[in-house]
Amino acid sequence: MQPSHKKSSEAGKLLFTSLHVPPALKSPNVCCFVIGESVSFFGSWMTQIALIWMVYQITNSAILVGVVGFTNQFMGLIITPLVGVLLDRWNIRYVLLTTQLVSILLSGILTFLTVSDRITITWIIIIGIMQGTVKAFDLPARLVSIPRLVENKADTYSAIAIHSFLINTAKFVSPMIGGLLLARFGAASCFLVDSISYIPFVSAILTTQIKSVPNNSSLQKTNILQNLKEGFVFAYDFIPIRYVLGLQILICFMVMTHVNLIPIFVREILNGNAETMGLLLTASALGSIVAGLYLMFRKQATGLVKIIAFSAAILGLGLILFSRSHNLEICLVLICIVGMTNTLTLAAISNFIQLILVDENKRGRVTSIFTTGFLGILPFGNLFFGGLASKIGVNNALLFGGIFCLIGAYIFIKKLPEMRNILSPIYVDMGLITQPNKT
Repeated sequence: MQPSHKKSSEAGKLLFTSLHVPPALKSPNVCCFVIGESVSFFGSWMTQIALIWMVYQITNSAILVGVVGFTNQFMGLIITPLVGVLLDRWNIRYVLLTTQLVSILLSGILTFLTVSDRITITWIIIIGIMQGTVKAFDLPARLVSIPRLVENKADTYSAIAIHSFLINTAKFVSPMIGGLLLARFGAASCFLVDSISYIPFVSAILTTQIKSVPNNSSLQKTNILQNLKEGFVFAYDFIPIRYVLGLQILICFMVMTHVNLIPIFVREILNGNAETMGLLLTASALGSIVAGLYLMFRKQATGLVKIIAFSAAILGLGLILFSRSHNLEICLVLICIVGMTNTLTLAAISNFIQLILVDENKRGRVTSIFTTGFLGILPFGNLFFGGLASKIGVNNALLFGGIFCLIGAYIFIKKLPEMRNILSPIYVDMGLITQPNKT
């Protein structure tokens, strides 16, 4: 009995020591901020789901679904690169507070218009443009803030990974609850929850300590357009960032638009309702949580480019198979894989960019270029795929996107040796590896 007890005790100790607790979890500063923002993302996702469903219910038009998706995000392409310059100049805390307060106001207006039965496509488009403008400032500001929350620079990757995980947890919960609220109480309940969800983040912004940029006086004196050019030149000249941003743009245009096509897929292919849509989006978000957990508990900050390459390939294949399926159970499995690899690819790209950016005076500009892929490229994808789905069918539109994603992943994989040669000495200088052998 004694040896057996000793062996089980040793096994328990081995299991405990093998668990890797992310260092940033020990920081109240980081935890307060990311938990607050994850709650706000919960409400944002519910609003997005409710708007898409409401537009399709009102109009029964795939094209108008694409138009609404476009108007909600097209401002990102116009102003997000410029926002990066401003974020390198402005106080991030004030930017975040302003964007949350305006978001509360816009969600409140949506709630009022829906409850009073005054909501129209015109109102949805106008408010969508305003929400897109706010997001153009809000999302880059959140990403720029994360590395400035940590006390120890080595914990940057850990903080970014926790940020991605909690956002995807919100993404997991919101479709499940949003689908139920839509089916039982209507879209107004989703908009109301969204307006309330920003309050915890406002509290977090007021209480956390966000480090300021050491010295940006020279940046303040330089012309804004010159600052903007410097950001683009830096992102283009640094080959690893150029390649990952190229893949990100492709995925945002060809794959991320599948979220807007889910309501059409549910009705035309699966003959389902709002709860069916909620199930699919929940399965997708469950995959996102798995991806977020994996990134959060990785012990090494290096190796992200390899993860990006192969998860993008699986993403394209998963979307192709999903587009060919007519069975709900199979679709749930496949959309879970799509959600997992979509998040894994894009979160790994975000983590990678924030990790290798050592110049704080360029962080805002490069981060805004990355965010442009979501806020600027995605609306054109929504518009394009809304029209494509109306012409060739929603399943064929999804197939089209999956094929191009697979091609993009193949090209990126071919670039891995070149990127490895560039990144290895950088990781050595950062102290992440001792020998230039693993990126």
